[in-house]
Amino acid sequence: MRTLMMIASVAMIGTGIFCVANASAAFLSVAFVIGLVFILLGAFELLVGRRADFDVSEIGVGIAKDGFLMLVFGIVIISGQVTDDNTAQVMFALWMLIEGVLAFRSEWFDIMETDTDKRIGVTLSTLMLILGGYMFFNNSTIGLSQTLLIGICMIILGLRRFFQSFSIEYSRPSFITGNEEKLREAQEDEKRALAKAKEGIREQKNAQRRIAKIKEDMAAEQDLMMSAAITRQEREAERNSGE
Repeated sequence: MRTLMMIASVAMIGTGIFCVANASAAFLSVAFVIGLVFILLGAFELLVGRRADFDVSEIGVGIAKDGFLMLVFGIVIISGQVTDDNTAQVMFALWMLIEGVLAFRSEWFDIMETDTDKRIGVTLSTLMLILGGYMFFNNSTIGLSQTLLIGICMIILGLRRFFQSFSIEYSRPSFITGNEEKLREAQEDEKRALAKAKEGIREQKNAQRRIAKIKEDMAAEQDLMMSAAITRQEREAERNSGE
């Protein structure tokens, strides 16, 4: 499930980069590719939402809803219902605003507790809101290419789903990802744990060598100090005897 989500999100990011690279092209010239990727990712999200467990409850339901909407959008685009660039721009602007609002979680407003996942989520959701709001006024302001803006939208949407895929946990074998993939992941986790353990042993041995060296230096210093003290005592004894 996780692999499926990652592959689909990377495909969307790649399509977004393609749109940005061909910003001068009309939307209709890239609509088929965009619609196909939307249908692909929407179908995968529906599958993931039904078959996978998640670290946070109800995320699976949210992903299934996103998948359904994305599937519908993909069918609308690939069937030629979007006939001009301005309509596509408004459609993606609405999509970004809606998903940007729905993506926000109540726990993100707790500024006392922050982690990498929260920072990534807040950043992507904020970018979606800013970009979606700007796209409504694009024609009357800077006037950027609609294909460029749609490409940026797809990159952000793909990134959100890519990072979201890390929250997926396997629940049961499926016809695509089964025990073999879970075994490979467990073996990779074991290798990483062994590598960390070996690194810890090396660091421990290095620390032990440093401790032993420091103790040797301290013993040498003590011997030197004792030798100097004995020498002083002998010299004082010689002076006293001479007097």
